[in-house]
Amino acid sequence: MNQSIDLEAAKAAFFASGGKIIVLEGFQYAPHRPHRDIEKVQAVAPKPECPKKKRRLEQLSYLRGLAKTMTYSQARAHTGMSQSALYQASRDGGFSFQVEPRSERAPTTRTYTDPAVDRALAQQIAALRDEGLNRSQAKARLGISDRKFCRLIHLFSVDYPKAEGKRCDGPI
Repeated sequence: MNQSIDLEAAKAAFFASGGKIIVLEGFQYAPHRPHRDIEKVQAVAPKPECPKKKRRLEQLSYLRGLAKTMTYSQARAHTGMSQSALYQASRDGGFSFQVEPRSERAPTTRTYTDPAVDRALAQQIAALRDEGLNRSQAKARLGISDRKFCRLIHLFSVDYPKAEGKRCDGPI
């Protein structure tokens, strides 16, 4: 059927049953709040500077001066601060300490093994093999590391058997 005819019939039935029309208030326009940048904004009083932050900035400026002429180890000895604290300060302050000289690790200062001592150890290893000790017992008795043990048996061609299923010797 026609919707307007149905609506009129529904209205007539509503009024016949005693219904009344009530007029409700419509939408009231409320203007937008004024923008913040239009209003006058009062300046916030600056917070007093934290004494802890002030001390840190003084410390960073002091360390920045040291970094111009000192390495990390020299600064550690001078200030008593740890390496990690100095590194953190250098990151926070945006500076870096001088590069450590690498003369301590020069090849001339390395100590190499004495061939006579190595030969004597290889003879002791062979004697321990003949006694029936396994590799770990021989290393423990001689007080040497696994790497040195492997180096000696390969260098002097000592045939030292391994337990079944064990990995081969690593790099020499």
